[in-house]
Amino acid sequence: MAKARTETYAHTIAGLIGRREELLEELAQLREREGVLANDLDALDRVLESLGYDGPVKLTPRVPRVVLFYRGELRQFLKASLQEHGPSTSRQLAERLVSIEGKDGRDRRMMNDVVRRIGKAMRQMENSKLVSGTRTKSMGEYLWRIA
Repeated sequence: MAKARTETYAHTIAGLIGRREELLEELAQLREREGVLANDLDALDRVLESLGYDGPVKLTPRVPRVVLFYRGELRQFLKASLQEHGPSTSRQLAERLVSIEGKDGRDRRMMNDVVRRIGKAMRQMENSKLVSGTRTKSMGEYLWRIA
């Protein structure tokens, strides 16, 4: 009975799935654009501050936290990246992620934030026995690998 019903609505189901994919793509583009604008505003504020400007600036409305990763998404990426590329440091993982996401890897502030978040996720995964980390000789970095 369920199969017959699915066949009856096959064209409608295909159309709805296609529309859902279009909406998800549009939502991802909007999130990316929001992140770019937020980075641009931060850069402008830093330049104004470095030039000694201390006058009033129009306050930006409180923007909700930008979600970079959804539940489990970062862990899935990290696990897949380690399986594909082998042992890696948090910075190497961050560089891969930034290049895949199409973000500017020269943005030191963003890169440091991503490295910090990856390091935290890797430590949590290490506590869960999913990965293991060994300290390298250079600047206390950890080399992560699948456990």
